[in-house]
Amino acid sequence: MQGRLPTDEFYERYVAKPSEEYRQAIGPADHLDAEAFVQFVARLKDFRKLYPNIAFWQIIDFKTLQVIHSDGELELFGRPLVTFKDIFRFMHSDYLLPYLHWRTAAFELIYAQKVAPDPLNVAYRFSIPLKTRGDDFFWFTMNSTIVQIDQQGRIVTMLQTFYQESKWSPRNLRPVEASLTIRSAGQSDIENQIITQLSLQLIDEFTNAELDLLALYASGKTNDKIQEAKSWSRHTLHEYNANLLRKAKKLFVYDFRSARSFAEYCAEKGYIKFT
Repeated sequence: MQGRLPTDEFYERYVAKPSEEYRQAIGPADHLDAEAFVQFVARLKDFRKLYPNIAFWQIIDFKTLQVIHSDGELELFGRPLVTFKDIFRFMHSDYLLPYLHWRTAAFELIYAQKVAPDPLNVAYRFSIPLKTRGDDFFWFTMNSTIVQIDQQGRIVTMLQTFYQESKWSPRNLRPVEASLTIRSAGQSDIENQIITQLSLQLIDEFTNAELDLLALYASGKTNDKIQEAKSWSRHTLHEYNANLLRKAKKLFVYDFRSARSFAEYCAEKGYIKFT
Protein backbone atom coordinates (compact mmCIF):
# COMPACT_ATOMS: atom_id res chain seq x y z
CA MET A 1 0.00 0.00 0.00
CA GLN A 2 1.39 3.40 -0.99
CA GLY A 3 2.46 5.71 1.81
CA ARG A 4 2.45 3.12 4.58
CA LEU A 5 5.05 3.74 7.26
CA PRO A 6 7.54 1.01 8.12
CA THR A 7 6.13 1.16 11.65
CA ASP A 8 2.75 0.07 10.35
CA GLU A 9 4.26 -2.75 8.31
CA PHE A 10 6.36 -4.04 11.22
CA TYR A 11 3.38 -3.79 13.55
CA GLU A 12 1.14 -5.80 11.24
CA ARG A 13 3.82 -8.45 10.60
CA TYR A 14 5.13 -8.95 14.12
CA VAL A 15 2.22 -7.94 16.40
CA ALA A 16 -1.25 -7.75 14.86
CA LYS A 17 -1.22 -10.68 12.44
CA PRO A 18 0.66 -13.27 14.55
CA SER A 19 -1.54 -12.57 17.59
CA GLU A 20 -4.88 -12.24 15.77
CA GLU A 21 -6.16 -15.79 16.38
CA TYR A 22 -4.89 -15.75 19.96
CA ARG A 23 -6.57 -12.41 20.71
CA GLN A 24 -9.90 -13.46 19.21
CA ALA A 25 -9.99 -16.42 21.61
CA ILE A 26 -9.43 -14.31 24.76
CA GLY A 27 -12.29 -14.68 27.23
CA PRO A 28 -13.35 -12.68 30.31
CA ALA A 29 -10.69 -12.09 32.93
CA ASP A 30 -10.49 -14.80 35.58
CA HIS A 31 -7.50 -13.39 37.50
CA LEU A 32 -7.75 -10.55 38.47
CA ASP A 33 -11.54 -10.27 38.46
CA ALA A 34 -13.26 -6.95 37.65
CA GLU A 35 -13.31 -5.68 41.26
CA ALA A 36 -9.67 -6.59 41.90
CA PHE A 37 -8.65 -4.98 38.61
CA VAL A 38 -10.35 -1.70 39.57
CA GLN A 39 -8.43 -1.75 42.86
CA PHE A 40 -5.20 -2.50 40.98
CA VAL A 41 -5.71 0.49 38.66
CA ALA A 42 -6.55 2.72 41.64
CA ARG A 43 -3.20 1.83 43.23
CA LEU A 44 -1.44 2.63 39.96
CA LYS A 45 -2.74 6.20 40.11
CA ASP A 46 -0.12 6.92 42.79
CA PHE A 47 2.52 4.71 41.19
CA ARG A 48 4.70 7.53 39.84
CA LYS A 49 4.50 9.38 43.15
CA LEU A 50 5.71 6.29 44.99
CA TYR A 51 8.36 5.48 42.36
CA PRO A 52 9.59 8.80 40.86
CA ASN A 53 11.96 7.03 38.46
CA ILE A 54 8.94 5.67 36.54
CA ALA A 55 8.46 8.03 33.60
CA PHE A 56 5.08 6.67 32.51
CA TRP A 57 2.94 3.54 32.44
CA GLN A 58 0.12 2.13 30.34
CA ILE A 59 -2.27 -0.83 30.54
CA ILE A 60 -3.03 -2.60 27.27
CA ASP A 61 -6.24 -4.50 26.54
CA PHE A 62 -4.69 -7.48 24.79
CA LYS A 63 -7.80 -8.39 22.81
CA THR A 64 -8.11 -4.98 21.15
CA LEU A 65 -4.52 -3.73 21.62
CA GLN A 66 -5.96 -0.47 22.98
CA VAL A 67 -4.50 1.56 25.86
CA ILE A 68 -7.23 1.51 28.51
CA HIS A 69 -5.34 3.23 31.36
CA SER A 70 -2.14 5.30 31.39
CA ASP A 71 -0.27 8.05 33.21
CA GLY A 72 2.73 10.25 32.40
CA GLU A 73 2.82 10.05 28.61
CA LEU A 74 1.44 13.57 28.11
CA GLU A 75 4.34 15.06 30.06
CA LEU A 76 6.86 12.97 28.14
CA PHE A 77 5.50 12.97 24.59
CA GLY A 78 2.95 15.79 24.58
CA ARG A 79 0.17 13.47 23.39
CA PRO A 80 -1.83 10.55 24.78
CA LEU A 81 -1.13 6.94 23.81
CA VAL A 82 -4.37 5.47 22.48
CA THR A 83 -3.26 2.14 20.99
CA PHE A 84 -0.39 -0.27 21.61
CA LYS A 85 1.10 0.77 18.26
CA ASP A 86 1.41 4.41 19.36
CA ILE A 87 4.50 3.74 21.48
CA PHE A 88 6.29 2.34 18.42
CA ARG A 89 6.15 5.76 16.78
CA PHE A 90 8.43 7.15 19.49
CA MET A 91 10.96 4.29 19.25
CA HIS A 92 14.20 4.92 17.43
CA SER A 93 13.63 3.34 14.02
CA ASP A 94 16.86 1.29 14.20
CA TYR A 95 15.54 -0.51 17.28
CA LEU A 96 12.07 -1.33 16.04
CA LEU A 97 12.95 -4.60 14.28
CA PRO A 98 15.20 -5.91 17.11
CA TYR A 99 12.51 -5.06 19.65
CA LEU A 100 9.85 -6.90 17.64
CA HIS A 101 12.09 -9.95 17.20
CA TRP A 102 12.65 -10.14 20.96
CA ARG A 103 8.98 -9.45 21.69
CA THR A 104 7.85 -12.21 19.32
CA ALA A 105 10.25 -14.68 20.93
CA ALA A 106 9.09 -13.73 24.44
CA PHE A 107 5.39 -13.98 23.72
CA GLU A 108 5.67 -17.22 21.78
CA LEU A 109 7.33 -18.62 24.87
CA ILE A 110 4.60 -17.24 27.14
CA TYR A 111 1.90 -18.70 24.87
CA ALA A 112 3.64 -22.08 24.94
CA GLN A 113 3.64 -22.38 28.74
CA LYS A 114 1.75 -25.51 29.78
CA VAL A 115 0.64 -24.05 33.12
CA ALA A 116 -1.10 -20.69 33.00
CA PRO A 117 1.04 -18.14 34.82
CA ASP A 118 -0.46 -16.19 37.72
CA PRO A 119 -1.04 -12.49 37.03
CA LEU A 120 1.90 -10.21 37.80
CA ASN A 121 4.27 -13.20 37.78
CA VAL A 122 5.40 -12.82 34.17
CA ALA A 123 7.63 -9.88 33.21
CA TYR A 124 9.37 -9.03 29.95
CA ARG A 125 12.21 -6.47 30.15
CA PHE A 126 13.73 -4.52 27.27
CA SER A 127 15.77 -1.30 26.90
CA ILE A 128 14.77 0.99 24.04
CA PRO A 129 15.53 4.59 22.95
CA LEU A 130 12.38 6.74 22.87
CA LYS A 131 12.07 10.27 21.47
CA THR A 132 10.73 12.74 24.03
CA ARG A 133 8.83 15.94 23.27
CA GLY A 134 12.16 17.82 23.06
CA ASP A 135 13.13 15.59 20.09
CA ASP A 136 15.97 13.95 22.06
CA PHE A 137 16.24 10.18 22.46
CA PHE A 138 16.64 8.72 25.94
CA TRP A 139 17.13 5.14 27.05
CA PHE A 140 14.02 3.69 28.68
CA THR A 141 13.83 0.34 30.42
CA MET A 142 10.43 -1.12 29.62
CA ASN A 143 8.90 -3.75 31.88
CA SER A 144 5.85 -5.57 30.49
CA THR A 145 3.88 -7.45 33.15
CA ILE A 146 0.80 -9.64 32.68
CA VAL A 147 -2.01 -8.29 34.88
CA GLN A 148 -5.06 -10.41 33.98
CA ILE A 149 -5.60 -13.78 32.33
CA ASP A 150 -8.73 -15.68 31.33
CA GLN A 151 -9.66 -19.22 32.41
CA GLN A 152 -7.45 -20.72 29.69
CA GLY A 153 -4.45 -18.62 30.76
CA ARG A 154 -4.64 -16.21 27.82
CA ILE A 155 -3.45 -12.65 28.42
CA VAL A 156 -6.33 -10.20 28.98
CA THR A 157 -4.48 -7.07 30.13
CA MET A 158 -0.83 -6.12 30.39
CA LEU A 159 0.94 -3.36 32.30
CA GLN A 160 3.96 -1.63 30.75
CA THR A 161 6.11 0.60 32.97
CA PHE A 162 8.87 2.76 31.49
CA TYR A 163 11.90 3.92 33.48
CA GLN A 164 13.85 6.82 31.96
CA GLU A 165 17.62 6.47 32.01
CA SER A 166 20.50 8.33 30.33
CA LYS A 167 20.42 10.16 27.02
CA TRP A 168 20.84 7.85 24.03
CA SER A 169 23.90 8.42 21.87
CA PRO A 170 24.99 6.71 18.62
CA ARG A 171 28.56 6.91 19.94
CA ASN A 172 27.88 4.63 22.90
CA LEU A 173 25.93 1.64 21.58
CA ARG A 174 25.50 -1.81 23.05
CA PRO A 175 24.01 -4.94 21.46
CA VAL A 176 20.26 -5.16 21.93
CA GLU A 177 19.25 -7.77 24.51
CA ALA A 178 16.14 -8.52 26.55
CA SER A 179 15.02 -10.78 29.38
CA LEU A 180 11.91 -12.69 30.40
CA THR A 181 11.00 -13.67 33.96
CA ILE A 182 8.36 -16.26 34.85
CA ARG A 183 8.44 -16.66 38.61
CA SER A 184 6.91 -20.12 38.51
CA ALA A 185 9.79 -21.44 36.37
CA GLY A 186 13.55 -21.64 36.84
CA GLN A 187 15.16 -18.49 35.45
CA SER A 188 18.05 -20.26 33.74
CA ASP A 189 15.56 -22.52 31.95
CA ILE A 190 13.50 -19.52 30.83
CA GLU A 191 16.61 -17.74 29.56
CA ASN A 192 17.56 -20.79 27.50
CA GLN A 193 14.03 -21.08 26.12
CA ILE A 194 13.75 -17.44 25.07
CA ILE A 195 17.14 -17.65 23.35
CA THR A 196 15.93 -20.74 21.50
CA GLN A 197 12.80 -18.85 20.43
CA LEU A 198 14.89 -15.86 19.36
CA SER A 199 17.22 -18.06 17.32
CA LEU A 200 14.23 -19.17 15.23
CA GLN A 201 13.53 -15.50 14.51
CA LEU A 202 17.13 -14.69 13.58
CA ILE A 203 17.83 -17.69 11.35
CA ASP A 204 15.21 -16.44 8.89
CA GLU A 205 17.28 -13.29 8.39
CA PHE A 206 20.31 -15.17 7.00
CA THR A 207 20.92 -17.21 3.88
CA ASN A 208 22.24 -20.77 4.17
CA ALA A 209 25.66 -19.62 2.93
CA GLU A 210 25.76 -16.87 5.57
CA LEU A 211 24.82 -19.35 8.30
CA ASP A 212 27.58 -21.67 7.08
CA LEU A 213 30.07 -18.83 7.28
CA LEU A 214 28.95 -17.87 10.79
CA ALA A 215 29.36 -21.51 11.88
CA LEU A 216 32.86 -21.67 10.36
CA TYR A 217 33.88 -18.46 12.12
CA ALA A 218 32.39 -19.69 15.40
CA SER A 219 34.40 -22.90 15.10
CA GLY A 220 37.64 -20.89 14.77
CA LYS A 221 38.37 -21.54 11.10
CA THR A 222 40.79 -19.09 9.48
CA ASN A 223 39.91 -17.14 6.36
CA ASP A 224 42.23 -19.32 4.28
CA LYS A 225 40.60 -22.50 5.56
CA ILE A 226 37.14 -21.06 4.89
CA GLN A 227 38.03 -20.09 1.32
CA GLU A 228 39.45 -23.56 0.76
CA ALA A 229 36.43 -25.34 2.29
CA LYS A 230 33.84 -23.26 0.40
CA SER A 231 35.83 -22.69 -2.81
CA TRP A 232 35.30 -18.96 -2.42
CA SER A 233 37.50 -16.20 -3.75
CA ARG A 234 38.78 -13.48 -1.43
CA HIS A 235 36.26 -11.12 -3.05
CA THR A 236 33.34 -13.49 -2.38
CA LEU A 237 34.34 -13.89 1.27
CA HIS A 238 34.60 -10.10 1.58
CA GLU A 239 31.05 -9.72 0.21
CA TYR A 240 29.66 -12.28 2.64
CA ASN A 241 31.44 -10.53 5.51
CA ALA A 242 29.91 -7.19 4.47
CA ASN A 243 26.44 -8.75 4.28
CA LEU A 244 26.81 -10.30 7.73
CA LEU A 245 27.93 -7.02 9.29
CA ARG A 246 25.04 -5.17 7.66
CA LYS A 247 22.54 -7.68 9.03
CA ALA A 248 24.23 -7.71 12.44
CA LYS A 249 23.80 -3.93 12.60
CA LYS A 250 20.13 -4.22 11.65
CA LEU A 251 19.38 -6.99 14.16
CA PHE A 252 21.45 -5.81 17.13
CA VAL A 253 22.00 -2.07 16.42
CA TYR A 254 25.69 -2.48 17.10
CA ASP A 255 28.86 -2.18 15.01
CA PHE A 256 30.70 -5.46 15.49
CA ARG A 257 34.40 -5.27 14.65
CA SER A 258 34.12 -8.06 12.11
CA ALA A 259 31.87 -10.85 10.90
CA ARG A 260 34.01 -13.21 12.97
CA SER A 261 33.37 -11.21 16.16
CA PHE A 262 29.64 -11.27 15.36
CA ALA A 263 29.75 -15.06 14.94
CA GLU A 264 31.62 -15.43 18.23
CA TYR A 265 29.04 -13.22 19.97
CA CYS A 266 26.15 -15.30 18.57
CA ALA A 267 27.85 -18.52 19.62
CA GLU A 268 28.56 -17.22 23.14
CA LYS A 269 24.98 -16.01 23.65
CA GLY A 270 23.38 -18.96 21.84
CA TYR A 271 21.44 -16.64 19.54
CA ILE A 272 22.17 -18.80 16.51
CA LYS A 273 22.44 -22.55 16.95
CA PHE A 274 25.50 -23.94 15.18
CA THR A 275 25.60 -27.71 14.58
